[in-house]
Amino acid sequence: MSRTFKLLAAGLLAGLVHSPANAALVSFTGDGNFSSISNCNGGSPGCSITNNNNVLKMSGAANNNKPSTLTITDITGNITTNKDDYVIGKITWVNLATYNTDQNFNVKYTFTLNFTSPGSSSDFQEFNLNIQQTTNPSPDNVFNISQTLLNNLGPFTLNGVTVSDIHFAEYGDGWYDKYTDKWTNPEGKTSTLKILADFTFETAAPPVPEPSTWAMMILGFAGVGFMAYRRKRSGSALTAA
Repeated sequence: MSRTFKLLAAGLLAGLVHSPANAALVSFTGDGNFSSISNCNGGSPGCSITNNNNVLKMSGAANNNKPSTLTITDITGNITTNKDDYVIGKITWVNLATYNTDQNFNVKYTFTLNFTSPGSSSDFQEFNLNIQQTTNPSPDNVFNISQTLLNNLGPFTLNGVTVSDIHFAEYGDGWYDKYTDKWTNPEGKTSTLKILADFTFETAAPPVPEPSTWAMMILGFAGVGFMAYRRKRSGSALTAA
């Protein structure tokens, strides 16, 4: 096979292999908020929620006049490949050594998961949290942060993508027990509770060549055929001579 023939064939194969394929894109938002504080009695200052509903200020304050806080971080993501334990939501608990905080109060936490691509889907789950701020130096606790309730969010089946195994996981100085639905954080420590999920993409089918690629292939094979014809004619002429 001539060098020119090899180069032309290689070019045609490269054009086919590198034809663009439409990869799925998962776009989502994980949005959380606090609402409806109840039974927070006494303490100075008392319990409160910031205007954006993302920060819960617990009762009492440390020596620097700052309270312990639970802070929600909303997550926006764009994913194009398989992911395990990908963060879709997060709450950070800064547990300061506060005073006037012997409280046992309740607050509602709502987590909403919304997908816009490759298919539209949305769901939410509410947790009626019970927060116990005990006398220092005992750790404080958040109860009813239920893995069973979180399981109601999934799995999601989008267009070519499955979102599954949605679960809580603790990172930092505290610990989370999914069997008792209890999140614990010692005094003066920071604990982050993340919501994780697995994203599984279906195996992509071989890409279908675009019209421009087909045209290039047809012209290329025609050129290869013409070259083979000329080589055959040239060989025949040499034999006849």
